[in-house]
Parts: sequence; structure tokens; C-alpha cells
Amino acid sequence: MRRILFIVSILFIFKINYSQKKYFQQKVNTSIEVSLNDNKHELNAFEKIEYINNSNTKLDSIVIHLWPNAYKNINTSLAKHDLENGETDFRFSDINNKGFIDSLDFSAENEKLKWSYFNKHIDIAVIELNKSLLPGDTIIISTPFRVKIPLGIYSRLGHIGQSYQITQWFPKPAVFDKNGWHPIPYLSQGEFYSEFGSYDIKITLPENYVIGATGDLINGEKELEFLNEKVKKTNKLITSKEYSSDLSFPSSSSKTKTLHFHQENVHDFAWFADKRYHVLKGEIEITNSKRKVDTWAMFTNNEFDLWKDAISHINDATYNYSLWVGEYPYNHVTAVDGS
Repeated sequence: MRRILFIVSILFIFKINYSQKKYFQQKVNTSIEVSLNDNKHELNAFEKIEYINNSNTKLDSIVIHLWPNAYKNINTSLAKHDLENGETDFRFSDINNKGFIDSLDFSAENEKLKWSYFNKHIDIAVIELNKSLLPGDTIIISTPFRVKIPLGIYSRLGHIGQSYQITQWFPKPAVFDKNGWHPIPYLSQGEFYSEFGSYDIKITLPENYVIGATGDLINGEKELEFLNEKVKKTNKLITSKEYSSDLSFPSSSSKTKTLHFHQENVHDFAWFADKRYHVLKGEIEITNSKRKVDTWAMFTNNEFDLWKDAISHINDATYNYSLWVGEYPYNHVTAVDGS
């Protein structure tokens, strides 16, 4: 019996070590320059994807998610799933309220790359590489793209008037792991399986918009002054209790600003923009490391009375999750009042 247990133990240890050696994680670093057209509700952008092959497999193609195309027509997985659940808003929506991604022109090393949709899914594409990407090698793929932002009542990406919720909005490589590629059509249910890496994003839009976004603001002293003024005004409203129910949009400034955000070790980048946002700011100290994290709340007049206490809730959540689950590793936590 002891001999059998000894052999089983050796096999178990061998299996663990073998599995650890086989494990890998691809790395995807993304940089995007994007501008918002708030008259047409469009994004115009240029993207560079640095794809690092940490696997032991040579890759001849890369699967890319084009999730804004989930909002293009009634034949997408999103549209079919909504209909199965009895949700008909999208199916009977006007064409102008739908969304899509186009103007794609993938290239690498100054050579165009052929691409096609994956298995009739218009929100998934396969890019054919001109030469194999060997284990340990890196390729930089670039493309322009345009996003027609859908009406923000169907799922996460969208706009309500000139209030923007920009999520799952850019060409994004699918995960490649020990089980191969994971091409996943966009659905409202569930979360997203994505590769980790760095994001470097520059957003250009009219200067009177307030933005809540992933990452740290780079060289953003002027924008921080703008946000701090919003904080002072919001605190005065809270003190005076002079809340307004006005949800109309002010005119967009004729001047634009470009905000630069950067974050390491995340698997996605999202941003929200609204000219009507009130802003609150706080700070929480993480227990173990004593590191301080800035907390932000951005919200409209809709449910102002609930959002005025948002910072205490954000602080409590950040503190307790860090205490019980794992320390929050980033410099900011931002909660936004989306549509």
C-alpha cells in the first residue's frame, strides 16, 4: 500500500510540474488614438496592437474580436440571444440606432494583412499573417477603424444623446491558451475572457466633456484642475441641497482636448463621457501596503440624492475587497452613472 501511495504521489507531482511548464499567457499591448464626433455619434481611431507570442506554438493567424458589429443587424449572436429572452428593442430598432465597426485595414511591417469573418460571425475576424509568428516573437498589427455608436439601451456600448458609454469598442485579439483560440461573439450576459497587457489611449473630444476612464491620466494637470473645479461645485450643491432635475445637454465646446490614459496589466479599456457629470473625489488607504488610492464618482442630476454619498460606498468596497480578496493594484477607482 505504501508503495502504491508513493507511486501515485510521484505521478501527481509530475503532473503538476508538467502542467506548470505547459502554462503560458499571451501578452497584448494596445495603443489607440481616437476622436469622438458627438454630432454623428462616431469614433474615428487608429490602433496598434503589439502581440507577444508566449506559447510554444507558431501562429499563422490571429483571431480578432470586432464586438461593435454585434449591434449591426438582427442576425448577430447578440440580437438572436436578446430575441430568445423576449427582448425586442434591438430587433425593431431604427437603422440609425444600430451600430458597427468599419474602415478596417490591417497591416504589419508595412504589408497589408488579409482578413475575413470567422464562421459567419461579423463580430469576430481572422487575420492571416504574412509569415508565421514563432514562439517568443512579437508582431505589431495596426489598423484604422470607425465605430458607429449604437443607442445605449441594448447593451454596454452606446450613447443616450451626448452621454457616451464606450466599452468593447476596438479590435481586440481573442485569447489563445493551451486549448487554442477562444473566438467569442459578443453577448450581454457574462464577462469577457481577454489577454492582459498595457493600454495607452489618447482621446480627443470637445473640452467641456468629463471623462471617466481606465488608467492614469498622463500629463493631465490641466484636466485635473478642470475636474477639481467640478468637485468644488458638486460639494456646494450637496451642502446647499439645491438639486436640479434638469437632464438637458449643454452645447459642445468648439475647442477640443486630448486626454492621454495609460495602464499596465489590465485586460480591457473603457471610457465614459458626459458634459453634465457632477464629480466627487475621495481617497482610501489600502490596509496592508498603506498605499493610497484615489476614488472618483461621476454622475448626472438623475438620482443625485443617491450619488452624493457615492465616495463612501466606493471607499468601503475598495477597502474591503482589498482586505478579503486581494489588494487593489491600481491608482484609481472610478464609478460612473451610465445609461
